[in-house]
Amino acid sequence: MLKTQRLHLREFSADDYEDVHAYSSDYESVRHMMFGPNTPGQTRDYLERQCVEERNAVPRMHYNIALQRQDNGRVIGGVSLHMNWRRDDAILGAIINRHETGHGFMTEALLGVMEIAFNQLKLHRLHAVCDVDNVAMHRVMEKCGMRCEGRMIQRGKARPEAEKPYFDQFGYAILRDEWLERRAGK
Repeated sequence: MLKTQRLHLREFSADDYEDVHAYSSDYESVRHMMFGPNTPGQTRDYLERQCVEERNAVPRMHYNIALQRQDNGRVIGGVSLHMNWRRDDAILGAIINRHETGHGFMTEALLGVMEIAFNQLKLHRLHAVCDVDNVAMHRVMEKCGMRCEGRMIQRGKARPEAEKPYFDQFGYAILRDEWLERRAGK
């Protein structure tokens, strides 16, 4: 789909199982996600069934993009786009292996996915929600030019082990025009 400075952004394949399961089965990597930790079967189902079905759907409603390091070929995370073609927008989700954080990979990946979303898919708007406690992801979205549109009270349903059943989320977004201005250096 797209190569960035250090990453190859591409569709997931069944061959990615070992790398994907390494982060999708790790509680610390998925603790802010709506899924996981995954069992081996759940990871296989995601790669062998769900990604294939979503890739072949017409109209396509989901893009699941693997973040593959160019230097060693490892898949270190993923970014998803959940389309709303009526509105020409998508909600994005992102995950990275916790052992790969702190090196700018997620910022690089989101900027690449914005290129795909706004240039290739011709979307008007991207938005995301993020647990208010996921400070690293707030920073990444802001580095990518997304603005915080507000705090949504008790919007997220917590994991079973959490003290409270719901948690607050921040909403972030960027418009195609804002992205174009940012790319032009304005």
